[in-house]
Amino acid sequence: MSSSRSFAFSFVLFAVACSDAEPDTSPSDPAYPEIEAKFEAAEADGFSGAALVTVDGNRAVARGFSYSNRETEVQNTTSTAFDVGSLMKDLTAAAIFLLDEEGELSLSDTLGQIFPDVPDDKTDITVLQIVQHAAGFDEYHDTEGDFEPMSREEARSRILDQELLFAPGTDEAYSNSGYTLLADIIETVSGTPFTEFVHEKLLSRANMEQSGFYSEPLWQSVDTAIGYDSDSFEDNDPATWPYTWALVGNGGLVSSVEDLDRWIVALEGGQVLSPDTFETMKSEYLELGAVIIEDEVVYAGAGAGDFGLGGVAVSIPGRNTRILLASNSYDTYDVEALAEELILSVLEPE
Repeated sequence: MSSSRSFAFSFVLFAVACSDAEPDTSPSDPAYPEIEAKFEAAEADGFSGAALVTVDGNRAVARGFSYSNRETEVQNTTSTAFDVGSLMKDLTAAAIFLLDEEGELSLSDTLGQIFPDVPDDKTDITVLQIVQHAAGFDEYHDTEGDFEPMSREEARSRILDQELLFAPGTDEAYSNSGYTLLADIIETVSGTPFTEFVHEKLLSRANMEQSGFYSEPLWQSVDTAIGYDSDSFEDNDPATWPYTWALVGNGGLVSSVEDLDRWIVALEGGQVLSPDTFETMKSEYLELGAVIIEDEVVYAGAGAGDFGLGGVAVSIPGRNTRILLASNSYDTYDVEALAEELILSVLEPE
């Protein structure tokens, strides 16, 4: 089973305006005591992870809960890096919009224009349809899970050989396979390995120094959280996991809540995409998952794997509010439900 799950509200992470300056906490905000109480209850109920919550531009919560490594009793902090699953898709989508901005491809380019020997039923699928989960690809292209040995060429062959679920552009179906194909497109068009492209063009522009992919040397200096669940793969530490084309582009991002917050700031603030390109990304991708709660637009995303690790990101642009959660007890404590409770605490404070 591949590592990408979608949040109840949407499967996109929205980036919203906020200042680079570290905001002061405002204890008088009526929502803050309720937020603190929810985290106290969450910790008592088994939440293990990290949280960074900003309300009305003020930092309300920034702390770790329980251990990143129970054996050595290393504490989780806001700088601990977690496997955040499908939140990777937002970076993959941003990379596509960046290549469009740079003139390296067009959102209307078709698979037949990009790759040789594309099957007839997939020749006219556009890059944008894949970004929007509207191409008709199946959810997965692996048969053994996230760590199945698989080359880029094999992944492409498997994906293009799939029987489409529907005629492209006529429906939507969440597809990890589609996002792996987008990663292949990024490599093909840019001539740069996907992980290198993401590091150089996205993570570095957002000053995300606690983010990367499985098995990178970075994890020798940045603490990673071990997942705690009944299922396991090796030592359940993403620092040592292989990153294969079963997962490239659709998952495999390891990041801290601090870095996820930096991503939001940088994307909206013009450090990653130009303002015009960001507006296109909003209208063609981000806004597709928006919901309205108490007259406020809410954007949310989540990702998790099979080994206790995951993350949730929420933005409420009208309130300059962001909720970033990461967990290494994802399967024993419902962090997505906690995120929903926190949203209502902000929008409907008692």
